[in-house]
Amino acid sequence: MVSNGSSEPSASNRVNPVLATKLKSGIDDDSQSVWEVTHIGPQEVWPLKGKFTVARKDSRVAIPGVIRSRIELEKQGISFLGPGSVAPSELPITPRGTTYNMAQEVTWLDNQHFAVGRWDGSLSIFSYIESATQGPLITTAVSDPGSEGVQMIALIAPWTFVTSCGGTRLSVWTATNNDWRTLQTQNIAYPQQLGAANSAAVTSDKGTPMLAVGHESGLLSTWVIGGPKILHIVGVINLQNPHPVNPWNLHNIRGVAVIGGTLVVTGSEDGFISVVQLPSTTVSQTVYNPAAQRGINDISLSNGTDLLVANCSVGESDFNLWAFQVAPNGNVTPTDRVNLRVDPTAPQVFNFCTVWSDIPAGRCFFSSTEEGALWAGTLTGGKFDILGYQEVTSSLSSALAYDAEGKLALVSYDLHQFDTGGKDAKTT
Repeated sequence: MVSNGSSEPSASNRVNPVLATKLKSGIDDDSQSVWEVTHIGPQEVWPLKGKFTVARKDSRVAIPGVIRSRIELEKQGISFLGPGSVAPSELPITPRGTTYNMAQEVTWLDNQHFAVGRWDGSLSIFSYIESATQGPLITTAVSDPGSEGVQMIALIAPWTFVTSCGGTRLSVWTATNNDWRTLQTQNIAYPQQLGAANSAAVTSDKGTPMLAVGHESGLLSTWVIGGPKILHIVGVINLQNPHPVNPWNLHNIRGVAVIGGTLVVTGSEDGFISVVQLPSTTVSQTVYNPAAQRGINDISLSNGTDLLVANCSVGESDFNLWAFQVAPNGNVTPTDRVNLRVDPTAPQVFNFCTVWSDIPAGRCFFSSTEEGALWAGTLTGGKFDILGYQEVTSSLSSALAYDAEGKLALVSYDLHQFDTGGKDAKTT
């Protein structure tokens, strides 16, 4: 495989007999490269044909999407200062670097423990308890912050979960005891053209467990779970939008959810909602908002039909939460939209994460936004009913995870635990 224009294959890719050639004529600027797969190796190694683009890494430090979006608006002369605020000054100091440590991902591992992945590349496991001062059971370094830290965590079997690990590997973690205090890890390499894993979902095909992984390149990989190597790649599909809605040519697949069986839905920063029949068949692709200025940050699916899409709203007339109906044939139809915004004058409001959950009255959802607010609402007949918001954490972003027993974890810099009363929810 030709890597980054080099004539020599990289060490991590020598086991993947594919000739992926970068097309010089396809380089539009310094932000991306165009690749074409010209030879297909064994089906279980790299079953992908055709052309795709990969965002080029540069020397700049990766920054969270909410900050990147703010910088873009400030370049356009849009101010985030309130009326009467004092403008910042340049101090006699020289910036040398920034490490972000807010949460990227939260995932429940069992009904008492959840894992938190952060921008600084750390992974922590917490126990859900009533104490407000309890620290993590275990914390370990997983990924380089330059690759945006730990972006994906997925439970693939009892006592076993998988995480992102830089741009060319997945890490599989197995607990050696039932309180998650000791972990064994195994790294699984894959071709660098996939890029870092951003999201994942577990499903099965005729009893065989499978993992669908969304990557920063806009490619979706499919893995069979099991055997001595734990994960075996069996399919790759290109889900890139040729006309991204964002101004940075980003294609990151930020959410994957299972509709049923091997049918999954994804949401990408380039604006595409894609329905895929695993391992590698596109059923439908829809731009969530043709007028969007930013891409999709997260998705959440209920009962295989009610799809929520979270994004960043820009300006007064934009929206940051969308509802769609997913049909059995894979068609996706918009049903409603809303802007979860505390300050009506805010230039943007980043909806970082949304999850379906339960409260005693029945099914509801939660969303965490840039303003430090935790919003709640319901969806009836495809239409939103917003219950309101609660001030929870600092600004920028926070990750959410819901457990079926009514436990909700919200993590930004700090960690918040809630009981939604979901275990007593009315069934509908």
